[in-house]
Amino acid sequence: MAFKEKEDWQLHPIGGNTGRAYMGVKSDEKVFLKRNTSPFIAALSASGITPKLRWTQRTYSGDILTAQDWTDGELLTKDNMADEAVIKLIKDIHDSTYLLNMLRFVEGKACRPLDLIDLYFRDLAPSLQNHHYFNQVIQSLEDSIDDDFYQADYVVCHGDLNHNNFLVSSDEQLYLVDWDNVRVADPLSDITLLLVQYLPPSAWMEWFEAYDFNMSDSFYKRVRWYSILNCLFLIKQYFNENRHHKLNEIVLLLKSIYEQN
Repeated sequence: MAFKEKEDWQLHPIGGNTGRAYMGVKSDEKVFLKRNTSPFIAALSASGITPKLRWTQRTYSGDILTAQDWTDGELLTKDNMADEAVIKLIKDIHDSTYLLNMLRFVEGKACRPLDLIDLYFRDLAPSLQNHHYFNQVIQSLEDSIDDDFYQADYVVCHGDLNHNNFLVSSDEQLYLVDWDNVRVADPLSDITLLLVQYLPPSAWMEWFEAYDFNMSDSFYKRVRWYSILNCLFLIKQYFNENRHHKLNEIVLLLKSIYEQN
């Protein structure tokens, strides 16, 4: 990859599904480089949510390359997803008016429930498209959308609250990285993705209490709705990754939530 004035950087691809992330090395300097990430990264960096943004530049090929401080540290584990620091960081992001205004300026419209259902069907494997039970669940979700879903407060949502996206630096600063799926949406769409992956439903209320969520009839309805949809998203992901054991686990969870009165 060639790019203006930075051609002496050595680029080393690093993990991730997009193939757009690199470690850049020049002399004794090291940075995290990514192609075509959201311009919203500047606001996240300014808020201390991601490592510091160093520079942004257009490459000869027309891509936008961003460089951030390389942060030595450790990724969180699955067991950390109910930690106070994790919950606080997520809540701080959801509560930030500054981030919300910046994302609305960059991305435009909010992501509504039907938009998320459309996203589920995008590039869905034919065997899942034709799955009778999953389609029954989707139809039920569509039928149950009411005004509560549109009157909820919409916030900045990370869109992929996976433990591998939380990084603790050597000076114990907690960062949330990989913002490729960022959207303006119901915070419960964000939180329930974390919950269905890492915690049994019996532990969800304790997590919400630590977050200090306002619990109402609308809250319970939306928790169920978004947790079901996020189960379907995980089924889609695990199916594509051939992770059959995880797929079976999440199908059982989906049935438990969906069939519970």
